[in-house]
Amino acid sequence: MKSNTSVNHMEKRLERFARQGRPLHRDQKRFLKIALLTCLFCAAWFMIGKHTLSFTPEVWDSYPERFAFLMRTMVFVALPLLFGIIAIAFQRLDPRNVIGQKLRTDTPADINKRYIANTIEQLLLFFFVHAALIYYMPKDEAISLILLASLFIVGRLIFWVGYHRDKFTRALGFGITFYPIVGAYLWILIRIVFDVHIPL
Repeated sequence: MKSNTSVNHMEKRLERFARQGRPLHRDQKRFLKIALLTCLFCAAWFMIGKHTLSFTPEVWDSYPERFAFLMRTMVFVALPLLFGIIAIAFQRLDPRNVIGQKLRTDTPADINKRYIANTIEQLLLFFFVHAALIYYMPKDEAISLILLASLFIVGRLIFWVGYHRDKFTRALGFGITFYPIVGAYLWILIRIVFDVHIPL
């Protein structure tokens, strides 16, 4: 019996190795399509905003003035996190969501807890990269910060809804939040390392 189990285990491992070169399955193709859709959505949001909105901050000469503008923007960027904390605070009152002092696994409250943890991580990334971004950003490009902040808020809300509904909506929301952060990091790395300014 033990020998048969070992043989079956080896056969399964060989099957896994044989499948490494297999084509993408349906879910993987769908995730790639969502990634492409996310990039197109973020680019369209940014370009439409740049061409339809007009904004110039009153003060932008010194870094403290720019940082103060960033902090005012962060008040709105942090709203999805605040909403998540409020939601889980009320859900803890429901005995169906808790066991003693702990949340039950895979309950709406547990999902919101994971949403909050992920949002904190991305909020920190957003803050640090944009704190560097505004150091190099000229006054006439300040609207870009508002557009990036609005993308973050929209992405987090879609991600939150998707966490409760399906993995594909969650992936869309995650990408809308995360891809612009990655883009901002690439922008700032190019500016710091190569001293090249790419207009925003």
